[in-house]
Amino acid sequence: MPDKMDLKDIIAIGRTLDEYSRMFDLRFTQLKGASILDMGGGVSSFTAEANELGLNVKSCDWIYGFTAEELEKKCVSDLGVMLEKLPAIRDNYRWDFYKNEAGLRVFREKAYKTFIEDYKKGRSNRYIKSELPFTVFTDKEFDITLVSHFLFLYDEHKDYNFHLDSIAELIRITKEEIRIFPIVNLRWKKCGFVDRIINEPEFGKCRMEVKKVDFEFVKGGNEFLSIKP
Repeated sequence: MPDKMDLKDIIAIGRTLDEYSRMFDLRFTQLKGASILDMGGGVSSFTAEANELGLNVKSCDWIYGFTAEELEKKCVSDLGVMLEKLPAIRDNYRWDFYKNEAGLRVFREKAYKTFIEDYKKGRSNRYIKSELPFTVFTDKEFDITLVSHFLFLYDEHKDYNFHLDSIAELIRITKEEIRIFPIVNLRWKKCGFVDRIINEPEFGKCRMEVKKVDFEFVKGGNEFLSIKP
């Protein structure tokens, strides 16, 4: 069995509001009235679904320079690649939530199709082209920032200095809390950068804590890093 999810690059795989709620242990009452950023939101439908509920959510990603048609084509391709690789490594995952590969496909397709539909409406105020480690946002522009399946996960693609600069930037633009999920990498191991970040003297004034959630797809991937600036 392969010892990791072998991906040559960061892929366009989206997740739904339901999945975000579980991954980040979110509560509607906590989010109501808050300014929320989905950093590296990609093709997730969290922003679209949350705004439909009356929440104030924006998504940031470098891919928002592409057209809806271009993004949809990439979504179909990347989902196919991911599902093709999955059978050989499925024992590294827990299937309580998705049940099987077909159930996983349903969620992934719902996420990107909902995103594409919203993106096609030209809502540039929601989908902002920018990226870590340096963004276009002002100091403390958001109350809460969420980072799903980007930092820590791709530690083979993004080195420690990138993570250091990225988290410093997230602290700059966030007032109350940053949540990063998961803290495992593509080898299904806790990323070694996590403890280094927690112990960085530069972030000494921040309160950092690893928190468990009830959602677990990757085995051992049931924790997020909470950072309170």
